[in-house]
Amino acid sequence: MPATRALFGVMLVLSPMRSSFGQEGDAANLLLRMSNALATLNYQGSFVYEHNGQLDALRLFHAGGSAEHERLVSMSGPRSELVRDGYSITCLQADTTSMVFPNRPGARLLPLVPDTRGASFQKLYSLSVGGPDRVAGYNARTIDISPRDGWRYGYRLWLDQDNFMLLRSAVVDSAERVLEQFMFVALDVGAKPKESDLAAGSGFNAVLPANEIALAGPRWRVADPPPGFHLVRTLQPAQGPTQAEHHSYSDGVATVSVYIEPLDPKLSAAQDSASTRGVLSIYAHVAGNWKFTALGDVPRATVQRMARSIQPLNSGAPQPAP
Repeated sequence: MPATRALFGVMLVLSPMRSSFGQEGDAANLLLRMSNALATLNYQGSFVYEHNGQLDALRLFHAGGSAEHERLVSMSGPRSELVRDGYSITCLQADTTSMVFPNRPGARLLPLVPDTRGASFQKLYSLSVGGPDRVAGYNARTIDISPRDGWRYGYRLWLDQDNFMLLRSAVVDSAERVLEQFMFVALDVGAKPKESDLAAGSGFNAVLPANEIALAGPRWRVADPPPGFHLVRTLQPAQGPTQAEHHSYSDGVATVSVYIEPLDPKLSAAQDSASTRGVLSIYAHVAGNWKFTALGDVPRATVQRMARSIQPLNSGAPQPAP
């Protein structure tokens, strides 16, 4: 049993609960079934999400299959929605102009879902199957995804033992303390949402196009990323400084965004800064006329190492335009 067993709190301490049948091959197979269930099943339900010291209530509608479509609605706090179809993810907020972003393979509106479809992530994380539990009235089994080093966080997942639907997820640190988590409190698996449940609500502002475009020729690189992290895409703002760049790195589960931008002349005295918000770590490094910022759901040491090792691709460092 866990040393501390509370539904919610500032931190939870979880005992391993691993069983003798917890082989990595079994866990990897269960994770593949989970990914398939999340994409193909019809389901709708309500869940609670604990993050950054606050607790949110949300409702999710999901239509699975080839025309996958889902909608996430806030049930507490400011009114907001996320709608995802085969082409885009639309963020709707009542008090601000809404935005639309390109959909990406493996994207989910459900929070804290690790992308475990690639086999290479097992070089960086160990897997084990844990004991039984019960979530939202469903019998569940647990899976631990444990990092093999200190550059990334771990996960504990609760899967329905029959259909492998993800019922609960927690991000844990090296001491197995919960940093963020979500848990379904009511879930109907197999119930296909109505078209009206999947359509964006009324009363939101107009949608704007995505504010980043693909970058064909980046001029910067992270020279010393932590083991396993590799560059997956480079973007640049559609508006703003033409020399700004956004690089995305991933280890197959965790993702880190790196932003390179000319330093604002008004901030000539700017210094390095670091902050942590739940699982999100942010580190900003100032060097010469440039500001390098790395952020992601990883330990602070990871983003610090990446931000401080950004170098130009060629020998001559780019200079901001006057």
